Amino acid sequence: MYSNKPFLKIPPLSAAEYRRWADLLEHRLGIIVPEQRKLFLQSKIWSRMREVGYTEYDAYWNFINSGIEGNLEWSQLVDRLTVHETSFYRHKPSFDLVSEDLKNKINKSTKPLRYKIWSVSCATGEEAYSLAMMAQNICSESVKEAHFGVTGTDVSSPAVAIANQAIYTKDKLSNVDEKYHKHITELSDEMFVIKDHIKKRMAFGVFNLLDVNKPSNIKYDVIYCQNVLMYFDKAVREQILDGLVNYLHKDGLLVIGQTEINAWAHKKMARVNKSRTLAFRLK
Repeated sequence: MYSNKPFLKIPPLSAAEYRRWADLLEHRLGIIVPEQRKLFLQSKIWSRMREVGYTEYDAYWNFINSGIEGNLEWSQLVDRLTVHETSFYRHKPSFDLVSEDLKNKINKSTKPLRYKIWSVSCATGEEAYSLAMMAQNICSESVKEAHFGVTGTDVSSPAVAIANQAIYTKDKLSNVDEKYHKHITELSDEMFVIKDHIKKRMAFGVFNLLDVNKPSNIKYDVIYCQNVLMYFDKAVREQILDGLVNYLHKDGLLVIGQTEINAWAHKKMARVNKSRTLAFRLK
């Protein structure tokens, strides 16, 4: 429950306190907060401490590191510290690549296709729903039988809760082509919701990318991992990508952000030759 107390004055993070909080984020999430972003870290911790009525970093630290309530509070803080700047159809060339891949696999398939997509670090769901609406159009227009499912994961449970609701403000429609508007319902002059025939194809959950190397039997045709690797150092980025390879079906596609990593290579993966994209295919 949020505090109704007057505005609380909280002192700045000391160098030692900054290091302790930054180390916690790196240990639990793999996220790097360099010293030049100390004010960002401080402001996010401040805002949450004020909401729950804490004025001392030590007391708040002890709270988030103890018991079930502490775990729930940690989830709220993570939501403040992880970036959720996202939109529908954020990088068109990458979506075009996935579209081409799905169409090609439908054409080559000799039996009903089951196409699985994973939106990694899906934030509040716009990317995952973008992939789903695109796949729905392609599958429904195909003369061959084809089905799809989209999994969206994020480290923030509040963000995942928003994704499950699938309710967004109208300003987000600016990036949505009219051919996809049949998949939404206007709720008011300001809000819209994704329709149920798309929502039933979705599965959202909380997932920490540091756990990507744990065994899993799930395999995907496409892993869409953009705008998240930038928050990890180079070694962790490579570990995450190496782990994601194990989640791909044969001929599966791994799509990442163009500027998020340089010179990554994997013996099982081949670079996809498509301009303005950075993608790899499982051999």
